[in-house]
Amino acid sequence: MDIPVHRRSAFTVIEMLLALALLALVSSVLISGMNSFFQKKDARPDDTFWSAINSARQQALEREEIVSLQFNEDTSVLSWSWPDGQDALPLPQTKLRFLPAEKSTTRLIGGVQFETDALPRVRFYPDGSCDAFRAELTAGDKPPRILRIDPWTCAPVLISKTP
Repeated sequence: MDIPVHRRSAFTVIEMLLALALLALVSSVLISGMNSFFQKKDARPDDTFWSAINSARQQALEREEIVSLQFNEDTSVLSWSWPDGQDALPLPQTKLRFLPAEKSTTRLIGGVQFETDALPRVRFYPDGSCDAFRAELTAGDKPPRILRIDPWTCAPVLISKTP
């Protein structure tokens, strides 16, 4: 006579402890990763520059007035103004120069070619366009970067490099 053997399917205590340990390990990795994700990061000069460009353009569109953008080297502040107001963003440890859209007068100073015709300000118009210009950003002791700005969209001009 055969006696039926009933097997119970269940987790053992060791399997449960291993699952809890694995869950704790994964959650600790995720929590530490999320901590660095939510920490405030220092704004890069490029980000601050583009934020000012977008804000000046937006003010010109909303107010239907010409908005001027200028950089004060003494206070390292990038400010934009319209006939009845002004706004500004600090641009610490950065030099900014507005240059004409096309290279003009250059000088060789200390073995480095230097453009001498800087624009005092750039204007944004109510139709969403801006003056044709380039921006020379020098952050700290890094070499300067030239950013070309599209006058119709006030966005960066992407330059393709052909082999």
